[in-house]
Amino acid sequence: MDRRNFIKNTFLATGVVLGSGIIIPEIAKAKESKIPLYGPDLETTFGRKHTPYVKAPKQVKAGEWFDVYVEVGYYHPHPNLMTHWIESVALWIGQYEVAKATFRATQGAPKATFTIKIDNKGETTLKGLGYCNLHGLWVSKPINIKVV
Repeated sequence: MDRRNFIKNTFLATGVVLGSGIIIPEIAKAKESKIPLYGPDLETTFGRKHTPYVKAPKQVKAGEWFDVYVEVGYYHPHPNLMTHWIESVALWIGQYEVAKATFRATQGAPKATFTIKIDNKGETTLKGLGYCNLHGLWVSKPINIKVV
């Protein structure tokens, strides 16, 4: 087998497709499976550590940019250790993820400000999601905003 075919077959066997990024079967399986979603839970210390906090204007103009703040650990500090940390925070409008920030253990505070816009007038719901490497995916209280 020549070198080119060897490299091509090795990449394909490990799940790498040239030109389109990495495709790993375990990641695809995880996306297909139902990951449990917890929260909002502000009644327990465990829940307050993991439930994201979202701050956004109550009213915005359609098509204009505005800031939305999302933080895990706002209600009660979350550990930021090599073995236990928040991997990401994300912002959802309705059922769609519109922004996401990822963090490394001990290096990133699990908070982010996202600048977004909403084009359609009416009422909409924002949610923050936070992912803890040990305790899974957590959702915030929904924030209703009016788009005029």
